Amino acid sequence: MTQGSNKVYRKGLPFSAEVAPLLAAMPLLEEYREPLLRLQGAWDSLALLGQMSGAATDMADTRTAFEALTGRLLDSLARRQLRHAVGHLQGRSQVAIDILVRNLFERTADVGFLASDGPLRALLQADATGDIDAGEVDALRRRFAAYVAKYSVYDQVVLLAADGRRLAALDESSCAPVVDDPRLQEAFEPGRAFVEVHGPTALLGGRGGLIYAAAVSGGERTDAGGARGLLCLSFKLEDEMLGLFRALCAGVPRSVLVLKDAQGRVLLTSDPWQIPLGAPLAEAGEAQGWRLDFAGRDYLACESTASGYEGYFGPGWRAQMLQPLQHAFADAPPERQGDRARDLDTRELFDEELRSIPVEARRIQRELSRSLWNGKLKSRAHAQPGAAAEQGGGNAFAVTLLNEVERTGDQLRQVFERAIAQLEDGALDAVFDGAGFRAELAISIVNRNLYERANDCRWWALDARLQRALADGDAALAGTVLESIHALYTVYSLLLVFDNAGRVVAVSDATQSHHVGRTLQGDWVSGALGLRDAGQYVVSAHAPCGLYGEDGHAPCLVYAAGVPHPDGAAMAGGIAIVFDGAPQFRAMLGAALPDHAGAAALLVTRAGEVVASSDARWSPGDRLPMPLPTLAALPADQHATGELEFDGRVHAYGLAMSGGYREYRRLTPPDATDLAALVVLPLGERLAAGTSAGAGAMPGAFTPTSPTGARTVDVASFLVDHQWLGLPAMQVVAALERQRITAWPTAPAAVRGMLGFEGRMLPVLDLGQLLFHRPCGDEAALMVCQTGAGQRLVLAVQQLGQVFVAGAEQLQPSPTRPGWAAQAQVHLLKGHGPQMLTLLDSDDLWRLVNGVVEAQAPALTVD
Repeated sequence: MTQGSNKVYRKGLPFSAEVAPLLAAMPLLEEYREPLLRLQGAWDSLALLGQMSGAATDMADTRTAFEALTGRLLDSLARRQLRHAVGHLQGRSQVAIDILVRNLFERTADVGFLASDGPLRALLQADATGDIDAGEVDALRRRFAAYVAKYSVYDQVVLLAADGRRLAALDESSCAPVVDDPRLQEAFEPGRAFVEVHGPTALLGGRGGLIYAAAVSGGERTDAGGARGLLCLSFKLEDEMLGLFRALCAGVPRSVLVLKDAQGRVLLTSDPWQIPLGAPLAEAGEAQGWRLDFAGRDYLACESTASGYEGYFGPGWRAQMLQPLQHAFADAPPERQGDRARDLDTRELFDEELRSIPVEARRIQRELSRSLWNGKLKSRAHAQPGAAAEQGGGNAFAVTLLNEVERTGDQLRQVFERAIAQLEDGALDAVFDGAGFRAELAISIVNRNLYERANDCRWWALDARLQRALADGDAALAGTVLESIHALYTVYSLLLVFDNAGRVVAVSDATQSHHVGRTLQGDWVSGALGLRDAGQYVVSAHAPCGLYGEDGHAPCLVYAAGVPHPDGAAMAGGIAIVFDGAPQFRAMLGAALPDHAGAAALLVTRAGEVVASSDARWSPGDRLPMPLPTLAALPADQHATGELEFDGRVHAYGLAMSGGYREYRRLTPPDATDLAALVVLPLGERLAAGTSAGAGAMPGAFTPTSPTGARTVDVASFLVDHQWLGLPAMQVVAALERQRITAWPTAPAAVRGMLGFEGRMLPVLDLGQLLFHRPCGDEAALMVCQTGAGQRLVLAVQQLGQVFVAGAEQLQPSPTRPGWAAQAQVHLLKGHGPQMLTLLDSDDLWRLVNGVVEAQAPALTVD
């Protein structure tokens, strides 16, 4: 192994240093490396034999070019496989930590809200005076149960005295009578809103957990003096993360997702048999997609730190995803069925290197075709009647050799085309997979977020201060409570409470006090006032309600619940929370967007209304601007991928329908208001018919297995406007390398200009323009033909075909083409199947070009 210029040579081929250690784990690379190297080796033998054919120099040049391209192709294939595998792991590890941090942000607000609850402070005050009794403790325990019934993410709620004594607990059997934990005591520090504690704790009987704690004051205000205590909430971290891990590991064989602490120790793992709890994992380097050795097994591993949410970055944990190296580059997934077309201009999608490989391969193929053409033409010219017998034998050998070269070149071309197609398919697969995955991520974030909204309104409805304020009509107290809650939960535009007549009593934002006294209208208002169960809530349609936006008429979601009367006899009114959807949904969609130019994400209803968009082209309330037939019928919790065409471009899309989260909107029947996330990624413009690919090499259908007649004709074939044409090989002098054509400004469109050949300037005739009024383009091949009288001209054609022998019995007269002279000798050559080739004649072409010149530019002549 040698190294230089950031390349590492393995088995004689150069690879980038980042992929060289991983090559043994890439079966797809071996699939192409072996046939390419085998075919490369065939050139060595052919080059020796080529000394006898006159094509040795051309073959050597072709071999060198193919060898260089082989190295580029295999290196590009290896790096793209690595990039695709790393993208799978990196995206999922980032999702894992970011979703967790979003979730934990809500916990920081919950503990702050519940720490201000009146019954907690009352129990602390009673404990300070020695007046506490079992009835008050039982009442508070039932209150904890009522809160947890609405927030199933908690498994323990405990109120501690300042000295650590347990005053009340949701589950007393698992909480020690005294909890002496200095980490929890840090919540009493001035200015400390909460503390996060992870690890074994007496709150849970010694088992590990994630605890959020906040100080509680026994006074009327949380900052008042007097008795103090601690409210502790235990979050179901393992329950939340293992479900998330299962979803993220799906589709990535044998993968493991772990949550690591700041020291790199595993806190949670999706597969303890591969990566156990407590295991120390290596730190990530600056570059992602690195190799990790753990317990004697090689992994591809990617690590992510939290992106942060609302300025909160969590406890400093990281997520790491690992996949055994032997599975990281497994065979590509099965070919997709009908979710994408191949007639796309994907130049913007693939990097310059990938785009240049097929261009270079076509250039080599053109040069090889030209070399073979010239060699076969030379050999067939020597083999004409009258040549010496020994020379004829040598020419027969040369033709055989050139046919073998052609076969080897064609095999190389096929391997290159297959590999390039694999590269393009892999890149497209990554785009479609990314669109589907990102759509699932977006709707998952939305589901979790709206779960919190549905729970918030019911939590706050239990606040004793709000219940008393509504019962007494105390607008000032209600406003103060709402304002304190709103300071903790920053995702809302407005909080408000209303009485049983639907009249607004108080709001959380003094700048919107004009709503006070207003009578609310809408189904969600009557629905909230009709609730008789504190565990229920209602949500509005995503529509204007007069409470959101600068003019109050922007569409929004409002969650509402009934506020029980303090005596429990009936409802005292309701609470409504106006979700600040415009920036919040936009942030959720933005968090789900991949790093893909032109990518956009939308949140839409099943009925096709835009709820939110990351792109200014679509606004809330708009109708979905592109047809999406899968939207209405897509089942809950399912996703689909496919193609959309709009704005003149084809886009890959991923669509994921909401299925709820935990107990929120699970197993609900389909409804027009169901939400779905749509992610669209631009692929490129649709190609015009016939421009997606070249026609390939000349098929063998025109070569008879054994001519039935004595007469044969050598045919030099070529492609023009995707139709096969040909000339008798004796009329073709040579195929030319790309040369500069001298412009002929006053010449007709079919005459490209003049080209120097063997000391003479020859006209260049574009056969595509002449015969079909469609020019052959800049990549046209050039060939020199000669009339019976010795006049020469250069033909520009789309692509060279084969030089082959046909039986005279295959020829049949062709109807005269429009614009051809009546005496034109045009024949059709019938192959073994339905394919036909039009055999032209150079004398007719010469007369035709002179006729065009005389008709359009009488002052010009062609010599």
